[in-house]
Amino acid sequence: MKALVQYAFRNKLHLSVLSALGAGAWSIFFGIPILWQTVLVVFLVTLSIYQYNRLTDGVEDAYNQPDNLRLAQKNFVAITYIFFYALSLICLVISIAYGLSAFLLTLFIELVGFLYNQKCFPEVLSKMLGGARRLKDIYIVKNLVPPTDWATAMIFLPLVFAGEPIALKAWICWLYIFTCAFFIEVMWDIRDRHGDLLSGIKTIANTFTLYRTKVFLIVSSSVSAIGLFLATYLDVLPQATYFLLSNNVAVMFIASSYHDGLPDAGRWLSDMTILLALLLFASFGAIAYFAH
Repeated sequence: MKALVQYAFRNKLHLSVLSALGAGAWSIFFGIPILWQTVLVVFLVTLSIYQYNRLTDGVEDAYNQPDNLRLAQKNFVAITYIFFYALSLICLVISIAYGLSAFLLTLFIELVGFLYNQKCFPEVLSKMLGGARRLKDIYIVKNLVPPTDWATAMIFLPLVFAGEPIALKAWICWLYIFTCAFFIEVMWDIRDRHGDLLSGIKTIANTFTLYRTKVFLIVSSSVSAIGLFLATYLDVLPQATYFLLSNNVAVMFIASSYHDGLPDAGRWLSDMTILLALLLFASFGAIAYFAH
């Protein structure tokens, strides 16, 4: 059982399943049908991008997650040609049946995931970007790209597949999910900051001090909570969205509690971000259940 759980977390299966369930929960929240095609596409596109990421962070993962890197390299062909290219193609084939907008949005998510992972920028562009060969190499941008993909897949894809417009309510929810995913990204960067430094990747966590990074998380999470509270209080969002505030409290607790002196600090922070992700998706279920 333990080996099965480790396998699921190592391959990010938990995030892929939760993202698919999240798309279903947001469909209920917006009052649209849950399309199995949407749920499947969100699951597959999340799985494909996270799997491909395991192969493309060789320098930093040699320090941060050496066992995971060795397993990924051992399965290079399967990850590259089945889990990334084949699954991405399947998602595009499914999406085209729902119109050009659905196809283009799915293509956008996949293309952004590819450019985030793969060092493919031409030399001229790389020089203009200070040596960056992919989106992950660009300071700050690396923290913004995964939240963009994640929020777009869960909030916008269900609406577009259902032929619904993207209204103000959806944009506010997208922004909130974006910020929550951004907080998780910064926490992962705290865990990985030594490996990122060795590979030459600049992040908020390794350019700020640890103290300033923690303050940044606490303050930005507070601002996000105030914005969500006001949107709910003013009836722009239904009362059920108050459940989402639990995520902001969790971010502030984790940021204030973490310090490098903790026993196995990196593992503690990894476990906390997993719990935060589980809480985030539990709150999606709660708002779906109580929204109508």
